[in-house]
Amino acid sequence: MYLSYFDKFYDMEPYLYIDEVEWEYIKNTFDKQDVRESLAKVAMSYPPPYMDISEKDALKQLQKLKGMRHNEILVEGEWFAREGTEYRYDLTFEGKQQYFKRNNTGNDSSNYFQQKNRWSVDGTIAPGPHRTWESHKFMTTLIGSAYSLKLPKIDKSAFRVMIGLRKYICSQFKPNVAKVLYDKLESKSILDFSAGWGDRLAGFYASETGESYLGIDPRKENHPIYEEQKQFYEKHRTMFEVDKKSMFVEYPAEDFEYQKNMYDTVFTSPPYFSVERYSYDDTQSWVRYKDIDTWNTQFLQKTLEKIWPSIKRGGYLLVNIADVFARTGGQRNMVEICNPMNNFLSTFHDSEYKGCIGMEMAKRPNSGGAGMARETDERFQDSTIQRAEETKDKRFCEPIWIWRKL
Repeated sequence: MYLSYFDKFYDMEPYLYIDEVEWEYIKNTFDKQDVRESLAKVAMSYPPPYMDISEKDALKQLQKLKGMRHNEILVEGEWFAREGTEYRYDLTFEGKQQYFKRNNTGNDSSNYFQQKNRWSVDGTIAPGPHRTWESHKFMTTLIGSAYSLKLPKIDKSAFRVMIGLRKYICSQFKPNVAKVLYDKLESKSILDFSAGWGDRLAGFYASETGESYLGIDPRKENHPIYEEQKQFYEKHRTMFEVDKKSMFVEYPAEDFEYQKNMYDTVFTSPPYFSVERYSYDDTQSWVRYKDIDTWNTQFLQKTLEKIWPSIKRGGYLLVNIADVFARTGGQRNMVEICNPMNNFLSTFHDSEYKGCIGMEMAKRPNSGGAGMARETDERFQDSTIQRAEETKDKRFCEPIWIWRKL
């Protein structure tokens, strides 16, 4: 039932806001379900709670990104992958475990352009922000998390927390990881066959060595925004920087014909099978290939096979991808992506496995897979709780697999 008490929260500037005192009063006074339904209705009269990023912010972050060095974020240290994964390939690089620390420098240089586009995407297990904001049912369940998460007040930031933990926000790739890897490998000609949200494009324009970038992605909505990013980065490129050229192709990566001996670095982060539904077009890999075995062979491995001749001798292939929990063949379980991919690459006569670098991720609260299981939570098995204890001082990371062409 809608409560007329909530009428006063309409048309607030700059955004819906309920302070600590009033939120506590609401929780102690009104029925929880009525609050959920009422606040959901009010919240839907506002736009989704986007982060406030100005063009000035984007430029400032781009300039900071240009100044980053790999030793600022690439560190030695133990890290672990999601529970349920049994990677058969060594998780070290240059003889030791290394990972990229979580660092937000440079995020706004791409997120300024791509945030609304990124928030339009759904996950397979939960709707994204746009779809949530268009459904009173989804919004009502979202507001319920304000109670379970014990949020002290309701504001734009609180809504982002609720969406991130109870619905689905498609994540950014870290532009700073791309930037420092390009420079560490002295990459000049770069191919990104799943260009995504333009984060590796931002890293390319911030890099000291990068000269050319080809970004391929089948999602048509991304491409006008890539062009906006390109124009912005070109506008703010100084005379002391390397000349750069970037091109974008709207096409499925597995169908594209690649030129031989073109790139010294292929660096990408492909879709994690069907976890994110970027669109429902038949060019999307999750639409084309319904089960994991077909997706592995007909999308990922087929693409890698076509790309390999385009890599120059001595060049690198870097793939950020992880095994995931997803539905395939009518069942939902952990699906193998990485071992089949690496096994496939190992069959090339001129390939050499160089190792793996971790990319630190947030340990999601109450996530067993990320090492955050609680002993008091009956959902988790003893083995999961034990692993959480064993990894409490380690970093939770996603792998970046690194291969070199001989």
